[in-house]
Amino acid sequence: MIRKNPRKSYLRIKIFILLLTINISISSQLLSEKSLDTCKVFKNIESAKQNPKAVYILDLSKRKLSSIPKEIVLFENLQVLKLSKNKISEIDSSISFPLLIQEINLSKNKLELFPTNFFKLKNLKRLILNQNIIINIPDEIIELQNLVYLDMWSNNLSKVTNNIKFLTKLETLDLRVIMFSNKEKDRITSLLPNTKVHFSNSCNCGY
Repeated sequence: MIRKNPRKSYLRIKIFILLLTINISISSQLLSEKSLDTCKVFKNIESAKQNPKAVYILDLSKRKLSSIPKEIVLFENLQVLKLSKNKISEIDSSISFPLLIQEINLSKNKLELFPTNFFKLKNLKRLILNQNIIINIPDEIIELQNLVYLDMWSNNLSKVTNNIKFLTKLETLDLRVIMFSNKEKDRITSLLPNTKVHFSNSCNCGY
């Protein structure tokens, strides 16, 4: 009878646990922009569900969607979500977004309210909401401390919350095709001295 060496068995178990930990770490890390450029782009939920952990980029643009699929939560490594040119008018508050998301594009939809679901996404860097009908940027925008790029052009904004000044990493804010007064433009610019803010020509209205 051959006796197993308990020390060797113990070492094998330790090595297995170490490798498992490394794999989990690798599969749940934020990818650089360069790395994301090499990732496969999944074009529909069905193909993405076949290998959920391999989904880093999901492009559901131009699908005539009226809502965001709740299956989004299955893709724990998702980091870029594209939903432009759909018919989404609101985002169900029950939808959970993967916490590793770095970019969301919801341009050319029918959103009236700034999506509050996004305030939990602490890794969000780029948020593209242009060509909707959003009426305000809420105070809770302060939660998006890693936001670098915010595109709100051609929405129905009249003012911008003072809390936007706390987004210290914000490099670009696009507010074109929104008719702010000169006074409001000056106020926004003063709130974000280190941010490139894009405006269209001012209106003559006052606030």
